[in-house]
Amino acid sequence: MSWELDIAKAFIMFFIIMDPFASMPVFVSVTRNFKELERQRSADEAIMVAGGLVLVFLFSGSFILNLLRISLQSFQIAGGVIIFVMGMELVFGLTFFRQTTQNLRAAAVLIGTPLITGPGVITNTIILVNQLGIGVTLIAAMFALFANWLILRESGRIQKALGQNVIEVLSRIMGIMLVAIAIEYVREGFGIA
Repeated sequence: MSWELDIAKAFIMFFIIMDPFASMPVFVSVTRNFKELERQRSADEAIMVAGGLVLVFLFSGSFILNLLRISLQSFQIAGGVIIFVMGMELVFGLTFFRQTTQNLRAAAVLIGTPLITGPGVITNTIILVNQLGIGVTLIAAMFALFANWLILRESGRIQKALGQNVIEVLSRIMGIMLVAIAIEYVREGFGIA
């Protein structure tokens, strides 16, 4: 597989796991009383928090696993279970991880983590670095973060244009895809071809 296809595959995985359509309603609701510039600043801050975490695990994830003596296979299985739960949360509208806050700064951090960069993205980052290398994973993650940033900055307009029902449907579709990614990770962790 060429590196362009690897980047595209990794980008799609990051985008699905980050799921900006799940973060968007929280972001819109928390920033509804703020001026456009303040809303855009909070989107910037959320992406900086998310990006910082991605970079930490991109460059030190394998080191952390080795330090804790956790095999990649065990991490894939554990990460697959977490991603599975996140997918089920989206599909069925459950709330294991997601919560809201009325404080703008706290909301930006909450949207940055765990909504954008949470356990699923951290797992995906470490696994992709081991499968595809740092360069491909870094490029794909940066493209996914950029796409999330654009969606957050335009979240009010997007939500008005699409409507809440379409946003819900998109989020549930991403949930189904998350469940499929989770099953792949668990299958690979157990070495099932």
